[in-house]
Amino acid sequence: MRTAAFSFIGIRKHFWKEVFYNIQLYQDSIEMTEIKSKSPKYILPLKLSTVLEITGQVSKNNKNFSGFQFNYKDSTKIMNCRSQDIAIFMDMISNQVTFLNITMFYQAIEIIGRGSSSSVSIVIDTFSQEQFAVKSINKQYLLKNDKLKILFENEVKILQELTKYNHQNYFVHLYRVFESKTSYYLILNLMKGKSLTAFYNKNKKQTDSKYFSPDIIKSIMKRLLSGVSLLHCHQIIHRDLKPDNLLLLEPNNVETLTIADFGLATYSNVEKYSYPICGTQGYMAPEITHYKEGQIKYDEQIDIYSVGIIFNWLLIGDIDKNNPKLQKLDSITLNLLNNLLKKNPKERLSAQAALHHPYFQGDETTKKTIQSEYGFENVDSETIVQHEDIKNYQLPLMKKIQRQI
Repeated sequence: MRTAAFSFIGIRKHFWKEVFYNIQLYQDSIEMTEIKSKSPKYILPLKLSTVLEITGQVSKNNKNFSGFQFNYKDSTKIMNCRSQDIAIFMDMISNQVTFLNITMFYQAIEIIGRGSSSSVSIVIDTFSQEQFAVKSINKQYLLKNDKLKILFENEVKILQELTKYNHQNYFVHLYRVFESKTSYYLILNLMKGKSLTAFYNKNKKQTDSKYFSPDIIKSIMKRLLSGVSLLHCHQIIHRDLKPDNLLLLEPNNVETLTIADFGLATYSNVEKYSYPICGTQGYMAPEITHYKEGQIKYDEQIDIYSVGIIFNWLLIGDIDKNNPKLQKLDSITLNLLNNLLKKNPKERLSAQAALHHPYFQGDETTKKTIQSEYGFENVDSETIVQHEDIKNYQLPLMKKIQRQI
């Protein structure tokens, strides 16, 4: 027998009487059953296509809800409920359905980014006065092509799923989804530190240096690979990793690096990718740039190549992986870079394997301990170490290879 996560009473007013309903929230649906009945009269699935309009008023530090409305078999149904029940109900269904009337809950402050089909603005929560970011997507743009609608639905579905695992804020957090006649709105946490690109440019201007310090680069890479590893564990491919899509939750704090913009993201286990050739020039893996219709699908390793290009950029301020400046890097750093940028995706490190590379370890004593644990204790720091992944993203077996830098 299923157990409801939350139950409350709703009242539907008819011309001749009031009908009381037991409203129950389950993991995958909202069910409304007349008090004296055993079977639900209305069942709403918890998915993006379910649209609810919360009725009432919201002001600073005050919520006065009267209920909610929904369409059922081409008819609008009005359910009156206690204000406190609606507040809990709305928080619990959070980002799982689409809400109407965004202006009741959020007030626009300013637009901070604009593209051909979408924009990003800062808004303030009418009740809490907390600031959020809202991504607005034009509906007309999505109607141009079925694949565009699929990409949008994928983005929302992926953000919904990531909410369950986003305890360390590796990814932007989707709070709610709204729609109007013209647009969809994704309510996201506000990144106060802007993009990694902006942080890099600010650092270059303030320090008169073209590069981040080695410690900052290491922190950025560890944070990025940890997020990518979590994505890949859940069969999600980002497909557009680049500095502009890496945001800082807090200003000047790379420990709050956050992966953003899942507009091109996809699940790796789908039969066919929408827009298989996508991404940003310079950060795209060879298997994407050379992809032809009918080929075997690429996999999560395309993200690893993008991570490698980002690493390249962090190290020398350039995405050219053939830049002679790279030869001045120490062998451990260059080894990690080379193993992220392998042309053959099967030879690239997984995100999990990369996190166990000697580059991320501490002093020489720590490195020697790790080398001993993984079976290459006789390999010095000048030797290239290659990781061989085992299935299901488990800890890799590290193997020796014979060539040296």
